[in-house]
Amino acid sequence: MRRLTRSELASRVGPRPPSDAFWRRAIDRGAAALAVGADAVVGEGEEETDGPTEPLDTGDIVDVGDRAFVVVGAERTESGGRIYRIELVADRDEG
Repeated sequence: MRRLTRSELASRVGPRPPSDAFWRRAIDRGAAALAVGADAVVGEGEEETDGPTEPLDTGDIVDVGDRAFVVVGAERTESGGRIYRIELVADRDEG
């Protein structure tokens, strides 16, 4: 499990990171689906970098301002990309 900031996630998903509008809708709905292209995923037979081969994994947390989302699932697309299902982490009462 990794914990990423919004900007760290943006650097992993390629040239078109999720927009402000995407995150606002995700917060309003409490969940979203985040699609990334095959170019953001290191495929079989490709040279791996020091980083992970997937932008996200199940259980990863993405911090967006004072909110956080957890990755609850990932599906491979026909083109080799991924669709990540994320859910808003419930606020915890402090005190």
